[in-house]
Amino acid sequence: MENSSTSRGHWHIGIALAVLAGAFCLQYYAVFENLLKRWSKDFEYCYLVPFIFLYLLYTNRESLKGSERSPALSGLIVIGFSGVLYLAGELGSIETLTYVAIWAAIVGLSFLLLGIGMTKSLAFPFLILAFIVPLPPFLNQLFTFKLKLISSGLSVNMMQAVGLSAYREGNIIDVGLTQLQVVDACSGLRYVYPLLLISLLFGYFFHKKWWERLIILFATIPISIFSNALRIAITGYLSKKVSPEIANTFFHGFSGWLIFMISVAFLVCLSWCLKLVKSEPAEPTPDRIQTRGRHVRPLDLKETKPAYLWLASVLFVFFWGLNTTLASALIRPSRKSFDQFPMMVGDWKGKRTYVRQEILDMLWADDYAQVEFTHRKTGDVLLLFVPYYAYQGTRHTAHSPVSCLVGSGFAPRSRTLIDRGWPQPFGQIRIRQMVLEKDGDLLLSNYWFQQRGRVIVSEYANKWYLFWDSLTRRRTDGALVRIEMPLRKGQAVKEAQAVVDAFTLALMGILPEYVPN
Repeated sequence: MENSSTSRGHWHIGIALAVLAGAFCLQYYAVFENLLKRWSKDFEYCYLVPFIFLYLLYTNRESLKGSERSPALSGLIVIGFSGVLYLAGELGSIETLTYVAIWAAIVGLSFLLLGIGMTKSLAFPFLILAFIVPLPPFLNQLFTFKLKLISSGLSVNMMQAVGLSAYREGNIIDVGLTQLQVVDACSGLRYVYPLLLISLLFGYFFHKKWWERLIILFATIPISIFSNALRIAITGYLSKKVSPEIANTFFHGFSGWLIFMISVAFLVCLSWCLKLVKSEPAEPTPDRIQTRGRHVRPLDLKETKPAYLWLASVLFVFFWGLNTTLASALIRPSRKSFDQFPMMVGDWKGKRTYVRQEILDMLWADDYAQVEFTHRKTGDVLLLFVPYYAYQGTRHTAHSPVSCLVGSGFAPRSRTLIDRGWPQPFGQIRIRQMVLEKDGDLLLSNYWFQQRGRVIVSEYANKWYLFWDSLTRRRTDGALVRIEMPLRKGQAVKEAQAVVDAFTLALMGILPEYVPN
C-alpha cells in the first residue's frame, strides 16, 4: 500500500511538473524567439551560456545533495515579479525586460523546487545564466561609439610608434592613400562580453581570493580595447605596406578570432601571474565544501509540493493571458495614409523619397513619410522622416534615431533639449536638437516622439507612456518625427534652427491628420 501511495504521489508530481513546463513555454515562447534573434546578432556567445550553466550545476551536484531541500513559497513571489517584468516589457516595448523576466522566472522556479538555501548555493551558476540577456540596444550603441573612438585613437598611436604615418578624424583613420573606417563591428565591444564571461569562470575555478577575482574581471575591458586597437593597427599597416585587398578581406575576417584568442591568452597570463603571488590559503567557499565523511541525502522527488507547482502554472498562464488580452484589445484610431501627405508645406516644396526594404524591415513601421523639402525662396533643403506605428510592442516600436545617425558615420557634436511653442493642443513643448559632423560637414537634426497627443523626447518616458496608455487608453500607436537640415558653409546653428522652426510650425498644422492625437 505504501509503495502504491508513493507511486501515485510521484505520478501527481510528474503531471504538475509537465503542466508547469508547458505554462512556462506558453508565456515565454515568443520571447525566446526574439532572444534567439538577438543572440544571432553580435551576441553569438550567448548560445553557450545555457550549457555552461548546466555544467556548473553538474559540478555542484555533491554539495546540493548535502544541502537541505525546502521548497519555498517565496518562489511564487519571484515568479509573480517576473510576470510583471514580462508584462511591462511587452506593453512598454522594452525587449530587455522580457529577457530579464525569463531569468527571474527560472530563479523563482529554483526557489519553488529547491528552496532558498539550495538556490543561494547556486548563486554563481545563476549569475552566469544572466549572460543570456543581451545588453539593451541603447547601451550597446553608446558603448560601441565610445569604444570606437578609444580603439581608433590607440591604434593610431600604435601605427605611429612603428613609423607609419597615420591620422585620425572621428572614427576615420587616414594612412595615406587608404582610409580606414572603424565601424560598429570593429568597436571591440563584441570581445568585452564573452571576455567578461570567461573572466568570471577563470576567477571561479582558479582563484579563491576575492581581490584576485576582481582583478581578473576588471582587466577584461583594457585587454579588449588593447587587443582591438592592435587589430586595427595591423589592418592599417597591411593596407599601407602590403595590400589593401589582403587587409580588408582575408585579415579582416580572420583577425576577429585571432585577436579574441590573444585576449584570452592575456587573461591566462594575468591569472598565472596572480597565482605566483604568495598568499595564505583561502577558506573553502560554500560551493567547494566537500560532502565526504558525512551523510549525503539525495534529492527526493516526494519533497516537491504539487500545490506550489500548480500555483506557479496559474501565474504563468495568467500573465500570458493578460498580455494577450490587452494586446488584442488595442484601439487603432483612424488616420490618413502618408500616401496622401502633401508635397507643399508653407513655402517648402517636397519630393517624396523611399527607404530601402532592408532598412524598412529594421524600423518595423506600418507606414512612413520620407520627403525632401526645398524652400522656394532661399533654396534651403531639409529632410522629413516620420515612421508611424499603428501599435507598438517588442520588435515593433519607434526607437531613437541617435544610433542610426551615429551608425551612418556622423559624430555627435552637441545634443541638447530646446523649448518651443507650438499650436494647440501641444502648446509649450520640448524637443531634442542634435548637431552632427561628418567629413567636416554639419547636420542639424530635430527629433521627438509624437505619441497619442504627447510630444516626448526621453526614450524612458516614451516607454512608460506606452505601458500606461496600453492599460488606461488601450492605445500604443505613435510615431517618431525627425527633421534634418545640412548646414551651409559658415551657416550658424542658431540661424539654421530658426529655419527648421518655421518649417515645424507649418508641419504641425498638418501632421495630426496622419499621426492622431
